[in-house]
Amino acid sequence: MDKQKDFYNKRYLNGYRENLSGYEIARWVALEHFIKNILKREKIKNILDYGCGNGLHVNLWKKLFPQADLNFCDISNIALESLITIYPEFKNKCFEIDQNREFKLDSYFDLILSIEVMEHVENLDNYLNDIFKLLKPGGFFIWTTPCANKFSIEHIYNVLTKQIETTNAGERRWKWEDPAHLRRLKSYEIKNKLKKIGFESIEFRFRAHFFSFVCTYVFSRLIRGPFRPLKKFNEQIMILDYLLFRKFPNGASMLGYAKKL
Repeated sequence: MDKQKDFYNKRYLNGYRENLSGYEIARWVALEHFIKNILKREKIKNILDYGCGNGLHVNLWKKLFPQADLNFCDISNIALESLITIYPEFKNKCFEIDQNREFKLDSYFDLILSIEVMEHVENLDNYLNDIFKLLKPGGFFIWTTPCANKFSIEHIYNVLTKQIETTNAGERRWKWEDPAHLRRLKSYEIKNKLKKIGFESIEFRFRAHFFSFVCTYVFSRLIRGPFRPLKKFNEQIMILDYLLFRKFPNGASMLGYAKKL
């Protein structure tokens, strides 16, 4: 835990994830659409952003849940300090992850949101069990994470270029992705783990099909100088990818929903 904390503290000191980039803007729009269509938001009173970082999605949560009590936790105290600097109203609502039990938050939250965290945690089972314990009975868990489902254009590319590797823990990841990514899961693997813990009503939506792959790895490199005004167009194409193909499982990124029994 200490090594991982030090690693992320150094990252956040160096400006890690300070601003939304193109694919993250597309994820933001997908999250907003997904949450609006899957939750009765007026019934959500207590929320935890688990692995919140420096608060990249705070404004989205405030927009979607204006009446809810928002809480935040992360492994990095530097990230939390940055969040509090930007949003001082949450000074008493931020907790380091290894301190959750001290604050007696078990069975407290109606909703836990965990955005791009599942691929980073050292012990996936402990992470999912902690989320289950923190939720009230009948509470909801919503997450996003990279996806290893077959036949996404990204998966096909990595098969052809032999860039899928097996980690020391026996999991898979793409060789070229962020070194902090410890795994890339298939949707059925997550579903099986969640069902074993006691979650039900598990649903998925998918992003990063063909359009997003082309925009991220081709167009984004061409949008420089005089072509910079095309950046907005690039973002809209990635958003369209989700809106058109979100129910097709061959995406390189996923959004998920589960309910605690």
